Formats: sequence, C-alpha cells, structure tokens
Amino acid sequence: MHETATATTSESVPSSSKPAVAASSLVHRWWASRVGRPFLFEIGLIGTLLFCYKYVRFLARDAGSVAIDNAERVLEVERAFGVAIESQIQSVVLESRGLVELINQYYVASHFAVTIGVMVWLYFFRYSVYRRMRWVMFGITMLALLVHVVFPLAPPRMLDDIGFIDTLKHYGPSIYGPTDEGSANQFAAMPSLHFGYAAMAAWGIIAALKTRWRYLAALHPFAMLVAIVATANHFLLDAIAAGAMLALTGALVWFVVKPLPEDDPDFIEEPDDGTDRELADDPGLELAG
Repeated sequence: MHETATATTSESVPSSSKPAVAASSLVHRWWASRVGRPFLFEIGLIGTLLFCYKYVRFLARDAGSVAIDNAERVLEVERAFGVAIESQIQSVVLESRGLVELINQYYVASHFAVTIGVMVWLYFFRYSVYRRMRWVMFGITMLALLVHVVFPLAPPRMLDDIGFIDTLKHYGPSIYGPTDEGSANQFAAMPSLHFGYAAMAAWGIIAALKTRWRYLAALHPFAMLVAIVATANHFLLDAIAAGAMLALTGALVWFVVKPLPEDDPDFIEEPDDGTDRELADDPGLELAG
C-alpha cells in the first residue's frame, strides 16, 4: 500500500518538470541564504547612509565661516579643561618624517579597510555579532550626520594661525582638496567617525572572539586616536564625542536586538523547511530579530 502511494507521488511530477523544480529550489535557497535577500537589505542600508552623507555634504557647502568659528570655540573649551594637547602630540610626531608618513598612511588606509573588513568577516562568520554591530554602525553614523548639520566643525588643520600643520598636504598622501570640491564633507570633524568606526571594529572583534588575544583589537582605536590628532584632522573632543555616541548607540542596540540561540550563534543551519533559521528570524528586515 505504501509502495503504491510512493509510486503515485513520484509519477505526479513529470520528469520534464524536474529541472524546473530543481532550479526553483536553488533560487529559493539562494534567496534565503546570506548572499540573497539579507545581502540586498545590507546594500540598501549602505545606500541609505551614502545618500544621507551626500545630502549633508550638500548642506555644508557654505558652512566654512561657521565651521571655523566652531573650531575656535572647541579649542577654547579644551583649553579651559586642560585637554588641548593636539599641538603637543603633533610636535612629537613631526620630529620624525618616517613616523609622520606612517601615521598618514594609517589614517588614510585603515579607516575603510579595517571597518569594511571586520564587518564583512562578522557578516559571514559571526552573524550573531554582526546583526547587532550593523545597527550600531547605522546608529552612530546617523547621529554623526545630524551633528554635522547642526554643528559644522572645521578640523584643526584649517586653523593655520594657531600653528597646526596639515600633514597629509605636506607629507602625503593628500586626499583633501578645496572644501567646495570633492565628495568629502570637510566640516564634519565632530564626532570623529574615524575614531568611532575604529572603536566599533574593535568592539566587534572582541565580542566575536573568545581568545584572550582578542583584546589586541583595542590597539586599532588607540592608533587611530593618535592618527586623527597628529594629522590635525580632529580635536580630542571629536574622539570623545564619537566614543560617547558609540556607547549610547551600542547600549541601545544591545538592549533592543535580541541575541540568537546559544546553540547556533554564528553559522547557517538549514531546518527541515529549507530556510535558514538564523536568517529567517533576522533577515535584516526587523530590528529586534
């Protein structure tokens, strides 16, 4: 009786339709996998951030004089609290041309390379951490863009009369042109996303790994802090503001975004229905998962 039912079921699917069924199954598995629908959602988030950045860049096109005035105010605040140490740090670094060039390269190369590298690694190999760090990055970036609009701030390198030296311009690589040209918003010193992203990347690594060596990741934000100050691209308060925003955003995200089941925190598992359990619960479309 059972054999008859099985034969009937098998015969109900014509052999000519089997390739189409197989193709449909492959498409379904791709769409549910980490390089399908969830990946497209991540691309959408990145596109949103880029659009917002470009719009803020447009709004800041005529903010030069206000940004310079704000920079002088920030420097006055730092002096009042005794933390205006940017000139001293830059003076020490400038004693060695090789050190200046090394720091310049670190400032330019590691910002996007480390951030993107860590986020891609988390996405494919430590998804339980990535799904939180994704919203941390989104949150701190949107907060930063809001501050860039309401408080445009010129970097120290634009305060020539105070003695800051634009090390990127004098020693290379020079990545910033005139303030009214290029895609970069040069009146966006506070908060420092160079430092904020560096600290976020270190946080992601420390949260994702179990080895005691994971804490070495903290060297990256420390090195970036030295770099942003020594190159005269940021005030110390810019890094402090970024750290505060990161802590605030991170605390909120860790409270709202639920952790994945402890039995499978990092890798894809395919249940009986053929969907990715991890991604079915959090394809990137729901904040709380």
